[in-house]
Amino acid sequence: MLGIAGVLLALAPLESTARSIAADTLQLGRAESITDVRRDADGDMRPDREGDTVTVAGRATAARGRLTVPMTDLIVLQDRTAGIHALLPDGPTLQRGDSVRVRGVIDQAYGLTQLQGLDYRVVDGPSQVPTPVPLTVTAAAAERYEGQLVRVRACLVTKGSNEGGDYAYLVDRESETSARLVAFVANRHLGRFQLDRFEKGDEVEVTGVLGQHDFDAPYTSYYQIEPRTQDDLALSGGMSPVVRMALYVLAGGGLIALVAVFMLRTAVRRRTQELAESRARFQRLAEVTTEGIALHEADGEIIDVNAALADMVGMGREDLIGRNVARVLPDKGAAGTQDTDSDADGATEAELVHENGQTTLVEIEDRTATAEGEVVHVCAVRDITKRKEWETEILRAKEEAEQMSKLKSNLLSNMSHEFRTPITSITGYAELIMKEADEPHQTFASRICESGKRLSETLQLVLDMSQIEAGTISVSVQEVTVADVIQEVLNWHDQKIGDAITVDVDVPETCTLRTDRSLLYRILNNLIQNAIKFTDEGRVGVETTPTDSGIRMVVQDTGVGIAPEFRPDLFEPFKQESEGWTREFEGTGLGLTLTKHMVQLLEGSIEVESTKGEGSVFTVDLPDIEEMPTSRVEAS
Repeated sequence: MLGIAGVLLALAPLESTARSIAADTLQLGRAESITDVRRDADGDMRPDREGDTVTVAGRATAARGRLTVPMTDLIVLQDRTAGIHALLPDGPTLQRGDSVRVRGVIDQAYGLTQLQGLDYRVVDGPSQVPTPVPLTVTAAAAERYEGQLVRVRACLVTKGSNEGGDYAYLVDRESETSARLVAFVANRHLGRFQLDRFEKGDEVEVTGVLGQHDFDAPYTSYYQIEPRTQDDLALSGGMSPVVRMALYVLAGGGLIALVAVFMLRTAVRRRTQELAESRARFQRLAEVTTEGIALHEADGEIIDVNAALADMVGMGREDLIGRNVARVLPDKGAAGTQDTDSDADGATEAELVHENGQTTLVEIEDRTATAEGEVVHVCAVRDITKRKEWETEILRAKEEAEQMSKLKSNLLSNMSHEFRTPITSITGYAELIMKEADEPHQTFASRICESGKRLSETLQLVLDMSQIEAGTISVSVQEVTVADVIQEVLNWHDQKIGDAITVDVDVPETCTLRTDRSLLYRILNNLIQNAIKFTDEGRVGVETTPTDSGIRMVVQDTGVGIAPEFRPDLFEPFKQESEGWTREFEGTGLGLTLTKHMVQLLEGSIEVESTKGEGSVFTVDLPDIEEMPTSRVEAS
């Protein structure tokens, strides 16, 4: 029933037949008591005089449109006998507590007895609001007090929202009856009333006018209390189960902290009831954090702080409350404060000065929030001393690592000439000996030449890795005939291809690519070299096909293949499936690592498929690329 209560109340047949008459010319007739007007002698839950035109007089307990229901022209007036809702026509301004005479037709809508006002007059005199009648939920959920101003202390058992507004169900905590009362706030009043500050299980005190919104006879199942202002909704002296459990936990941890929090909440309540309820929630959260937190007004006056901030500045809470935040936090003053560095999210770094003169490096962040309809500034202060120390250590370690990497790269670069010159001499003389000497000198020279080439290739891998780590590989784009590059690679490895290996090449002569020729050569060299090295007998295939963006190169073999468990480490530096003194194959473990980096440098991708004992297939996709400056890539 509650799901559409707020909406249907607005749709009740409340169209007024009023006429606008000047207040000093109204002739309203003799006023009857509201009890007589509401009388239901036959017990059918409807007023006996329904449809009659009557005049009543009393005090306005709620001004026009101030109740939490949807209607904007609804008031409530109350005399010494009872109270009644009245829908007023346009007329003089009517305030809560004013004396008023209303003439109208007795009506009932959804169980609520009301007056369809025809005209009214505000009577001059002092303003006085009737005293609320204290009731239990059981007493309030009945016809007797409908239309009267009451005050109910109850337990909140359910909260929710529907298309009409927000609502909360109230019951007597100790009662065994099923009676319940609804506090309803229509959508247009949500800015003035916030039910979300109450939790399930809270003891609440609600002041308002008793109303009704039933759909079915005998109209006795749905009663609601209609507050007038935010002050009509408050926590009573009781505690919700959640708060009670929290207090038990705090008591076990330390009685002193519990007493301090209780005293703070009591003192804040004395200052202002509105801010006390929201501040209590803030205290529960703020006291468990190590961050300093301050609430302050727009003009800078501090409303409250937590214990962490008080410790940071070496002052008591009472001393901080009421001060201007600019006198406490260094970044809050408009002028005369120290220079600060602000980051993108609004946080500011500054030095916080303790009462004893010591300074602490902190990060200050200010945000605005709405509490009870008022804008409040929330300032968070974080001690970042440790964080800055860690950042300094990390930066120093990073600089040292970069320096060592640069030193290593420079060393390798400088030593490359010293290595290459003797290697070139050794392999050159070995090739001469191979041509002119007889056996067994030719065999010795051949081995020297092979070892020299192996050493030269290893040196090239190390130097390439150094360039990768330093990020100084230069990309020079040109039109490259792929078939020529593949043939150069095969010629270089011609002596390693035994009679037991068949090499198949399927590369169109017209296949070209805009790329770096040197990097393309190194990529193909590493892949073809591995295919030959890991295939004792069988087939090595090289195939290229054009794609929409460039070419696809496939290098496959029928060699030893790759175990599934080694696949994740395949492109890691210095990783080999067979390692140690007993490893089956030579190599540094850098070839595939460098291949992947070079492929990425050329804006391509590399994939591998392999079955242990059956061989491997490496697929490289490379696009046509434009001119590129010297590029930097980070080694993974």
